[in-house]
Amino acid sequence: MTTNATINSELFRTVADEQLVNNVFMIEWLVKAQQQLSLQQRLIDNKDQLIEQKDQKISAQQQEIEKLKEERDKLKNRNSKNSSVPPSSDQLKKPSDKKKRKKGFKRGPKYNHPGKTRNGFGQPDKIVYLELENCPVCNGAVERDEVAPEKVQQVAEVVEQPIEIREYRRGFYKCPSCGWSDYSPLPLGVKEGFSYGARLSSIVGWLGYGGNLTWRKQEYFIEYVFGIPISQGSLAKMHKWFQESLEPLTQEWLKYIQQPGIRCVDETTYCIDGIKYWVWVATSNEVCVLMLAPTRSSAEVEKLLGADFEGILTSDCYSAYFRQSASAKQKCLAHLERELESLKTSRFQANREFAADVQQVLAKARIYHRHYHSRILTLEDLGSKRTEVENSLQEIFKATPKKGWPYDAQRLINRLKRHWDEWFTFLTHPEVKPDNNDAERALRPIVIHRKVSGGARSDWGAELVTQMFSFLETMRLQGQNAIVQLCELLSLAGRSPPGLEM
Repeated sequence: MTTNATINSELFRTVADEQLVNNVFMIEWLVKAQQQLSLQQRLIDNKDQLIEQKDQKISAQQQEIEKLKEERDKLKNRNSKNSSVPPSSDQLKKPSDKKKRKKGFKRGPKYNHPGKTRNGFGQPDKIVYLELENCPVCNGAVERDEVAPEKVQQVAEVVEQPIEIREYRRGFYKCPSCGWSDYSPLPLGVKEGFSYGARLSSIVGWLGYGGNLTWRKQEYFIEYVFGIPISQGSLAKMHKWFQESLEPLTQEWLKYIQQPGIRCVDETTYCIDGIKYWVWVATSNEVCVLMLAPTRSSAEVEKLLGADFEGILTSDCYSAYFRQSASAKQKCLAHLERELESLKTSRFQANREFAADVQQVLAKARIYHRHYHSRILTLEDLGSKRTEVENSLQEIFKATPKKGWPYDAQRLINRLKRHWDEWFTFLTHPEVKPDNNDAERALRPIVIHRKVSGGARSDWGAELVTQMFSFLETMRLQGQNAIVQLCELLSLAGRSPPGLEM
């Protein structure tokens, strides 16, 4: 009995040990399986996260692609109506179908521009009678019909020798009273030691800057049209004479520009011996001043207009004009309208709708301005219209699409908000124009001159360029003859202050 019990006890202990071992193995297997499941779950979570990141990256790339496509289309469709490129870069495209061509546009001067009619030359300098003795057909004798009216035609023509060579002979004089002694003075318009008079020099000056003739072409014109020789050195002396005569006048005009008034300001590049400089322009109703500067910073604007300018400043949205003091500012609507015009062909519908809505508001503001000058609106009515126009713009800003404004529309909205008080100054100050076209018009001649000449080779030559174009544009604003006034300046150089009225 004892032996059987011992055997059973050992057998039971053996079975229990085996069961315990199996349980341990099972627990270890379950732990490993759980670890594998956790690892697989982490891999799945990481994979979902990577997929999500990849989707976000793809979405951002798609947005960037759409933005680049938009920029490409804008560059491809850019012209003078929807950007700042000059009209000369536009390609001439006429519709093949004549029925699609625009109708109703009358040829001739624009609205409010006076036309010109040639009424003849007045009293002729010379009358030439053209007689006929023989028939041009059969060569027989002909008789004049005294009853038929005489046919008269005036013709302007260059004479064979348009230049008169004058020789001035001066005696030496002494004053017995005070002891003064010198040669008799030269007449006005004649410079000591220089062989070309003020009238001829003023014509050459206009040809060089108003007509954009290079020095070589000026030399050719003087030699083969006027029939007199001239050298490059004499041309240089002539241009030095221009600078000597224009310097005091441009300084007076600079002081005038810095006084209170409406000033349109702009800038463009100009090269001196291959180095980029900047030409700044400030215009008023009567005076235009161009200034050469090495930078495009706000310090140059302050130098042009003065540190304490109290007038109204009209400009584009370039940051250099932010710090300039002024009683009021007007931002150019023409720049904004060109950008809105470019959005009308955008790939995004929100851009097109935004451009159309804002253009309608700006057009309404311009109409109100014209109605005031046509005496349809009073000054008080015009001021109330500014509030109406600004409220209309605010409503457009609030009508945000579900996906938000596209990049271009949002950029223009930010610009409109940044200069909110400077867009409709012309509705409270109707003497101000809604655009900056006066300054751009003043810069256009110097841009053409820059393309023809490629810039200046010396500092004094570049200064002369700004002085001459300041003079020519000011004469245009004052309605005066630039050649006659330049001749007067050359005649008065070194003798008395310039005799030009502002």
